[in-house]
Amino acid sequence: QAGIVIEEKNWPPFLPLIHHDIANEIPTHLQRMQYFAFASFLGLVFCLFWNVVAVTSAWIKGEGVKIWLLAIIYFISGVPGAYVLWYRPLYNAMRTDSALKFGLFFLLYLFHIIFVVFAAVAPPAVFEGKSLAGILPAIDLISVNALVGIFYFIGFGLFALESLLSIWVIQQVYMYFRGSGKAAEMKRDATRGAMRAAF
Repeated sequence: QAGIVIEEKNWPPFLPLIHHDIANEIPTHLQRMQYFAFASFLGLVFCLFWNVVAVTSAWIKGEGVKIWLLAIIYFISGVPGAYVLWYRPLYNAMRTDSALKFGLFFLLYLFHIIFVVFAAVAPPAVFEGKSLAGILPAIDLISVNALVGIFYFIGFGLFALESLLSIWVIQQVYMYFRGSGKAAEMKRDATRGAMRAAF
């Protein structure tokens, strides 16, 4: 009665954690794009889960506990982080047609793309070398233990597919964003904000 919308948690069906209803809340012409974005989110969840599996196999074979703890941290922080930082803003942007929320999505989704591309390569630089199942640790480990190496190669394949899907999603959303006039609206809002700040 007060006009407050209560969003019931309805996904996943067996253990509802989030409110998610593309069919009823997203305009019909945007639903396909939103489903692909959701596939990108679920792909990241699966990539980080498989990363934990691969790193666990490396830890069992004597690679040390530090990489396993890091893999767990990536999963625990990455899954809710991706949902809150870029998936939910895109869902809300599609639902409300808000230029500001689209802008937030683009900014944070770029970091997601950088991460998954980095994870697919997994250079030993920033993160602990074998804590991400990418191509470089896979090449190192295949000679030491074939099974662990195969797990890491599968991880590389998953991260590579996630990178391609993510790049496709951002292209599709950007083409819609430019075509719908949201880019011009965002510039106008930014100009108005700057004018207000000047006065």
